Amino acid sequence: MSSSVLNVDQLSIAYDGRNGSHPAVSGVSLRVGEGEALGLVGESGSGKSSVALAILRYLPKNARIAASALEFQGREIRDLSAEQLRQLRGNHIAAVYQHPGAALNPSMTIGRQITETIMRHRPVRRDEARERACELLGRVRVSHPERVLGLYPHELSGGMQQRANIAIAIALDPSLLVLDEPTTALDASVQSEIIAILSGLRRDHKTSILLISHDINMIRRSCDRVAVMQSGTVVESGAAGDIFDNPSHAYTKALIASIPALNYTKRNGRLAETDGLPSHSAVQNEDAGERKERRIAIACKGISHAFGSQPVLSNVDLDIGHGETFGLIGESGSGKSTLARIVTGLQMPDAGSVELFGRTVAPRVEKRSLGERRDVQMVFQSPDRTLNPRKRIGRILGRPLRRLAGLRSSEIKARVSDLRQSVRLAGATAEQKSRSLSGGQRQRAAIARAFAGVPKVVVLDEPTSALDVSVQATVLNLLNDLQRDKDTTYLFISHDLRVVRYMADRIGVLYRGRLVETGSSDQIFHGPNHPYTKLLLAASSDDAAPKIISQADIAAGPSQGCAFAGRCSLAVADCWKAEPPLSQAGDEHLIACWRLDQGS
Repeated sequence: MSSSVLNVDQLSIAYDGRNGSHPAVSGVSLRVGEGEALGLVGESGSGKSSVALAILRYLPKNARIAASALEFQGREIRDLSAEQLRQLRGNHIAAVYQHPGAALNPSMTIGRQITETIMRHRPVRRDEARERACELLGRVRVSHPERVLGLYPHELSGGMQQRANIAIAIALDPSLLVLDEPTTALDASVQSEIIAILSGLRRDHKTSILLISHDINMIRRSCDRVAVMQSGTVVESGAAGDIFDNPSHAYTKALIASIPALNYTKRNGRLAETDGLPSHSAVQNEDAGERKERRIAIACKGISHAFGSQPVLSNVDLDIGHGETFGLIGESGSGKSTLARIVTGLQMPDAGSVELFGRTVAPRVEKRSLGERRDVQMVFQSPDRTLNPRKRIGRILGRPLRRLAGLRSSEIKARVSDLRQSVRLAGATAEQKSRSLSGGQRQRAAIARAFAGVPKVVVLDEPTSALDVSVQATVLNLLNDLQRDKDTTYLFISHDLRVVRYMADRIGVLYRGRLVETGSSDQIFHGPNHPYTKLLLAASSDDAAPKIISQADIAAGPSQGCAFAGRCSLAVADCWKAEPPLSQAGDEHLIACWRLDQGS
């Protein structure tokens, strides 16, 4: 049995507010051994982050804490002075948070931020600290670390930013690393590599890890033991394999049942929900994806776009059939969200056009007709960007009914009630403001707003990535119900391949702005595949151990030739000379690869 690095015994936390004290954590006991990874699983509001803040002594002033023990390496954390606490956080305990961009100083280069951490706690010269910073970036598998040291956070992708955060956290070789949702916003390949980096730290430096996440698959792949939290208490704990393969508590069983399996689709049935909401019939459209006459709802013709000198999309052609769900996958910075904004008219392309049911529409939404604006709506990743915090939900839903659907005031109230019921929100919700709703309720309200004008096409940009797995299941089931009832077309963007597999009839794969593969959901998941698609699928597999495929690079890839050539094990000289066209790999299955016949 490894020696204990962290010992938490009977921890309780409450927050004082205007209406009294609100308990957040009750009687939580945890232990993390040397070199061990403990996963803390639970939905939003279960108390996971409060536990982490207590360990780091970052709880706000209105928090009241009680515990039999809160010890790090046998030393009581609550007894430390401010200076002792600073030394502890710098030298022995470090943290990595969910949003990598928010954790980095936007006005300082990556190199300065790493060296500042080192020089504050170690008696070294600046050139020695910079050399150490370069070594740290190499440890988190960043290629060309010297160049990255001179860059600002906004010049890096989300995955690169998180690597930089991990480099800062491990700069002083801490004994304990606390990670609070470190990969929630990252794509499958980057997530897999972050997990592999953490595994390397445990193996090479005996670093102990407390990993907090609502991503059960990530916890399953990276932790030795797991504790499951519900409503502030640990309801089940044990070895990761035992918890996930043979859960005993009803809540743990419900959480695991909410996760779509990698080969489970909407044609197989609904996802399990834990919230007890009334649901629609589980009947699926048997003809989905198999219509005899495929009518094109949205077509992108030669879409290209760049931000300054940086190309984001390169000659993208795709079409989406009426009533189908087209899943768009690719890593951070691949151009998925830019393409979504171009389809909705929120971003003008540099070249190319968008067609809606065979008719070219204006590139800017302001220039589109009322009918065209009504027919194409969007649901964003964060509902907080969609819902006006000063307005009640009923009024938010009423505005598009008036402006897009043209309803009179006397008709709006009844229609708002219909919309609310269609997304399974309680009657009182119409009189509430968004801040009083949960994340899942806010996203359902955002979906209701998008459907208010009865659109023909809805663009969904990471609509569930910030949601708990059970809330995610509710939202996905809801989207399928609405699509079945309204015959709506979806462009569904996500970095979660399980969600895309469940939802999509057809799938497109974007890599650095280029569409490298399209096909039916079955074709994409069964192969043959583009080498990049294979990398994504391998990163999402339950069977494969997480591994680092290649070093993270800031280069944009070759200006000519295949964008993936620098990371491809099949690449030959010709791959660097000319960009491969999309070639037939099966019935309507297209792959852009010169080596299609040689191992794709």
